[in-house]
Amino acid sequence: MRKVLGSVGATLLLAAPAFAADIAATAPPTSAPAVAAVPPWTGFYFGGNLGWAFGHATWCTDATIVNCTTRPVDVVTQDPTSAVGGGQVGGRWQFNNIVIGAEGMFDATSLSATTFGIVPGFPAFARSITFNNLFSATGQLGFTWGQALIYGKGGWAGTNLEFSAASVRGLNLNATRSVTNGWTAGGGIEYMILPYMSVGIEYDFYRFDRVDNIINIANTGGVLIPCAFCAINTNVQTVTGRLNFKLDALGWFR
Repeated sequence: MRKVLGSVGATLLLAAPAFAADIAATAPPTSAPAVAAVPPWTGFYFGGNLGWAFGHATWCTDATIVNCTTRPVDVVTQDPTSAVGGGQVGGRWQFNNIVIGAEGMFDATSLSATTFGIVPGFPAFARSITFNNLFSATGQLGFTWGQALIYGKGGWAGTNLEFSAASVRGLNLNATRSVTNGWTAGGGIEYMILPYMSVGIEYDFYRFDRVDNIINIANTGGVLIPCAFCAINTNVQTVTGRLNFKLDALGWFR
């Protein structure tokens, strides 16, 4: 009996390696560890925008025959409109259905309006304002479902303002604010049509109501104007279509 058991044990020991090899050969291959997918809205992007801008401005000038400190006061109200277009660059980070981000945007525009005044016995005089370009640096907060993203944004804004006024005697007065600081708020909706491309529409409100008075500017006749352009209150609204490209989905930063 011992000889039989010994023979069986020896047989099993000799067969075990071959049996293990057969199991290893027939077992399905072990797959590599899965890499977590990057959320679709996470990453850096750049793009362009095109649309329309609506400006509004009220201000006062002493350049005409009336002034800002006595009555009647020459208060100018203007509502220029113009096309607007430019580009944006930013980054977004998605956490479940919440998306946060930051963006810088530049839009070229030339919002300009001229208002004419008439005083009996004198030639007509003109007062003009121009918004040259819009800049912004904003934060974003949004919510996504499927391929759509709806978001709000807000932050710093700037523009270049130009003023001009002509007295009834044809003496001109001009001033430029190279960068006028303000704030902006807005929002939009964006849709991802491809892994690397999204389209959207956005509304933005820009407020520039903290412009300092522009004082003591000489007109073309050499006369110093104490309150050249005062009580300045301006804002701009824009509606733009946007096209963005996601850099990592294009193969960048990999």
